[in-house]
Amino acid sequence: MSKKVFVSGCFDMLHSGHVEFFRQAAQYGDLYVALGSDKTIFDLKARETVNSEYERAFMVKSVSWVKHAFVSRGSGILDFEHELREMRPDYFVVNADGNTPEKRELCNELSIEYVILERKPFENLLARSTTALRERDYLPYRIDLAGGWLDQPFVSQHHPGAVVTISLEPTLEFHERSGMASSTRRHARELWGVKIPPGNYEKLAKILFCYDNPPGTKAISGSQDSIGLVFPGLAYAYY
Repeated sequence: MSKKVFVSGCFDMLHSGHVEFFRQAAQYGDLYVALGSDKTIFDLKARETVNSEYERAFMVKSVSWVKHAFVSRGSGILDFEHELREMRPDYFVVNADGNTPEKRELCNELSIEYVILERKPFENLLARSTTALRERDYLPYRIDLAGGWLDQPFVSQHHPGAVVTISLEPTLEFHERSGMASSTRRHARELWGVKIPPGNYEKLAKILFCYDNPPGTKAISGSQDSIGLVFPGLAYAYY
């Protein structure tokens, strides 16, 4: 009869690091995964999950190393306690950064062997973590293709015309340069974090423009900066 192995966690934004953890844990026996509910994760981390508890359970159940996955009924850091007491597995497996005295004490009480794994990526794969993925910068930069400065009234009143911008997501690290709306981009990050939120592009551009130019601003940042950042791809504006 196979031994039972128990792990717990959020497992939001499922990635290769999670799968490798499941693979290593499953070497001890049949693997059961307890997922933190959306409410528990919000209470502990003060943020919404990217994927709902139903989506996370569906994805984790689909991993071949996993015998079964379920959403824990409890709350707090030991939200899985009820299921752990009910199941009485042979092993409780954690990553080194998931090791806590409370988990160890609970396992000692229930005579469950407590196993700590080092976080290591599968061979030839990069190390992954949900925190790093959430912090990855997806905000685009704006590049002018034609008509720079025409969005400024003191220019366009003398010579109106078109401004063409393009929104580009960076795929490598580089030094920020002038002419890429970098200051407006920093304001976008203050507003929205590392990604433009979903919604009406025109409304989002107006919000960013107003945030970029609060009342009393003397040197107005051009509207082409906000438009060029928020609207994906090519944008054409006439001033």
